[in-house]
Amino acid sequence: MSTCRDGIKAALRALKVTAPGEDPHIDQLTSGLRACQDVLTELHEARVPLREIDVPGNNPPPGFNGQWIANQDTRIRIGAGSSVTVILPNAVPMFPGEHPYDYGFVGAPWWNVQGSTGQADGVCWRAPTDGARIEVVGAATDLWFYRADLNQWLPVYDIRLDDELPLNVRYRGPFASLVAERCVDELSVEEPTPWLARRIAAARATMFIRPGRHAEPTRTEYF
Repeated sequence: MSTCRDGIKAALRALKVTAPGEDPHIDQLTSGLRACQDVLTELHEARVPLREIDVPGNNPPPGFNGQWIANQDTRIRIGAGSSVTVILPNAVPMFPGEHPYDYGFVGAPWWNVQGSTGQADGVCWRAPTDGARIEVVGAATDLWFYRADLNQWLPVYDIRLDDELPLNVRYRGPFASLVAERCVDELSVEEPTPWLARRIAAARATMFIRPGRHAEPTRTEYF
């Protein structure tokens, strides 16, 4: 589909470091893989802030059994000395906060930020958003992006050459352009061509704006 190796090879061809049909050598692949990791972590930082969740916290939810089904766009902090199994969700809440039809009587307890391993019924649960993230910090450190085209959560840290990129396949070209930008100083002996410079600028806009992604409405908060 779209692996790190594919992105690196496309980036090196764009920089004219390798010719069409020529395979990069190991040093070039190593530098390219490091560039892939840097681009992915920068994309993570540039997206919306994650919701902070302490698990199990001082007041764990009733029936907490050491497993936590994560919700999208959350950072799960596992306290020192805690042993928690984080499960990646198949569905996320349609209404992650208060339900709009309960008229404020019930509200939403803080633990109602979990996802579900069940099906997305389109009433209370829906599929995760393409590009959604889940991060785990504390006792362990992990990061996943959701790829809607594969219906999978894919790891971001410590990626390998033949791992699938944790980005939708439609971002394969823009991602390769950003990797090329990263590799210019280290691998290329020439400045980027005007055509490549324009591709990099367009790729940056595409990757950070993501116009094809469904976005939740923004609501103003007044204090």
